[in-house]
Amino acid sequence: MRPGAVTALVAAGALSCLSRPALVPQLFTLESPPERAGSPAGRGRAVAVRRVTVAAPFEGRELVYRTGAYRLERDPYASLVAAPAALLADAVRAHLRQAGFVREAADSSEAPAPALPMDVDLRELSGDFVHPEQPAAVIVVAFEVSSAGGASPLFRKVYARRTILSHRTADALVTAWNAELADVLAELERDLDAALRRSAPRGSSAQ
Repeated sequence: MRPGAVTALVAAGALSCLSRPALVPQLFTLESPPERAGSPAGRGRAVAVRRVTVAAPFEGRELVYRTGAYRLERDPYASLVAAPAALLADAVRAHLRQAGFVREAADSSEAPAPALPMDVDLRELSGDFVHPEQPAAVIVVAFEVSSAGGASPLFRKVYARRTILSHRTADALVTAWNAELADVLAELERDLDAALRRSAPRGSSAQ
């Protein structure tokens, strides 16, 4: 068999789990949340996104699909516009800027002391096609906010979302990822607000 034919067969096998009109390159993004009307400027404690890490199988720009218990496949025709770490960092920072109870800074040097460092760990960003009749979008992401001294975490939680897709397409997958991310960030805002209130010094407020 000619080498070109082998390459074509490999690509076809990797993409058999998706429906697409044509094998043309597609670019997608993870959107930052839309700006809220009348969103108050953060007045509380400063939170700085210190580090965003991504699990090795999902750190590249190509969309990743689970097609077996121990098998992952990358889509050479569907990619994110930037690395997931950069897109997630932008989305988290944009959301924090709109939360009225924190003052967001791009890094600790921009935040008034003492800043609370936030670490974000994206553990999974995939399309689950193990069962073709029930394709799903999956996001698993952990957040940790430490005290300014870095002794022990003030807040730590893992958020997981799984959405069944109506269509097995890259567009449907990324649309679901964005909806899941928006839901995770909304829950994070509520959880972080409560955690900062609990950790506020006696006689003061996180607001």
